[in-house]
This record gives sequence, structure tokens and C-alpha cells, in this order.
Amino acid sequence: MSKVSFDLINRDPIKTVSALIDDAKLLHDASNVHKLWFRGHSEATDQLKPTIARPEKYAYARRKKEFGRFEEQQLLNRFMRRAIPYDRGVVNAGYALFLARHHGLPTRLLDWTANTLFALYFACMEKNDCDGMLWAFRQRPGCDGLNGFDLTTIASEEDLFARLDKGIRIIFPVFNSPRLVAQDGAFTSHAHPWEPLEKLAGKVFDEDTLDIEHLYCWRIPEDSKPDIIRQLSALGINHRSVFPDLDGIARSLWETEVLWRGETT
Repeated sequence: MSKVSFDLINRDPIKTVSALIDDAKLLHDASNVHKLWFRGHSEATDQLKPTIARPEKYAYARRKKEFGRFEEQQLLNRFMRRAIPYDRGVVNAGYALFLARHHGLPTRLLDWTANTLFALYFACMEKNDCDGMLWAFRQRPGCDGLNGFDLTTIASEEDLFARLDKGIRIIFPVFNSPRLVAQDGAFTSHAHPWEPLEKLAGKVFDEDTLDIEHLYCWRIPEDSKPDIIRQLSALGINHRSVFPDLDGIARSLWETEVLWRGETT
């Protein structure tokens, strides 16, 4: 079987929305085979790791825990057993995985969006006291990723993780929430979620286990974030458009008021 790898490409820092649009267009025009998938981090130091590998995200009562493979499978199993009264679809582990991820259970899935400006919003919306980072990847030609509908039919956790325990795969999910639809979302599944994706650049994979061809990153300078947020707001990119639910409406109302009528701090 052929061996493949992906590379990591640092792009110039982004200080305006138009600069990102211009640079993203260059990357899009370089290949019309697959679109780019984007992800925004409000802290540039945050690594590309799925939630199962981020113990700091699940600190509670001054305690934290690192979840391993055993805990990962056990958490999903316990979610399936307790979620049945709310959604009978969770009797299948594949279906339960998407539902659990949507509701905040740690998983090996990493979220991406096809919407460039939504990802830029995520990179700037919080923590204006540090640089942000925008990530993107291009799908490797000739690979189609994993079909979410196929995964939802997998009944047991063992069979599901056997399917996902190979390389880095793109999952085109079942769109089971308005947020996922609005954000034109997809996932990457990581056989080794404890290893940051950016650290795997150059590593050799079997051809049928790697769906990424190029990984790109743009640093968002701390001082540029407020202006970018205002530019995005003027283009209709705000919490309401990114999160089309009552939470998004409520937050966007006060954010817009502060953004356009508040005092500079």
C-alpha cells in the first residue's frame, strides 16, 4: 500500500477580513478539487486536539482528569444507556457519537467549518488579550472521507472504534442540529487524538488512512481582533448567524449593542 503524508504551511498573519478573503481565494484557486475546511482558535497556543485529549477543558471542582482510550469508550457507552429516553437512535454507537459530541461529551472528533468567516469569528470572539490562530486543511485528492450515515448504522462501540482507529479521516456527518447545518460543518476523526494534528505533519500514513493533503495556519494578532470583529459584524457574521438558536440570539443582542455603542476599554 502506498504511503502518504501532509505538510504544514504557515501563511502571513491576518489583520483584516479582506486580507483573509484574498489569501483564502488564492488557496481555493490553486485547486478546484476540494474546498478548504477551517477552524478558529481564540488562543494561538491552543493545539489541534479533539476534546477527549484536552483535560484542561474538563477541569471541575479544582480537579482534572486525562481521558484515555478506555475512558473514551466507557463515556460513550454510559451516554448511550442514559440518553435512550431522549433519543432512541443512541442504541447505535455511531449515531450516539455525533449526538454526544453535539451535547459536549469528550470525543475524538474535531470540528471544522467550510465557512471561512465563521472560523475567523471563532478565532477572534473571545480572549482579546492574546493572539488567535486560524487553521485550514485541504482534503487529499482521491479520498472521499467517511460517510456519517454509514457510521450511524454501527451498533457496538467496539466496531465503531475499530473503524475510527486508523489515521486521520474526514467525516461528513449527519446534520443533526441547526448549528451544524448553519456552520456547514464536518469533523476529522483522530486515531491518536492525544497527538496534536500539527505535530503529525510529515508523518507517514497508509494511503487509505489519511484524508489531509495540506494543513495551513494564519496567526491573528491580538491588536487586530477588535477591528476584525467589527468588520465581521458589518458583514452579518455574529453570534446569531454562527449559532442559529435562542442562545445565539440572546448573545448577539448584547454583543451588537456593546460593539457599536459601547465605550472603548
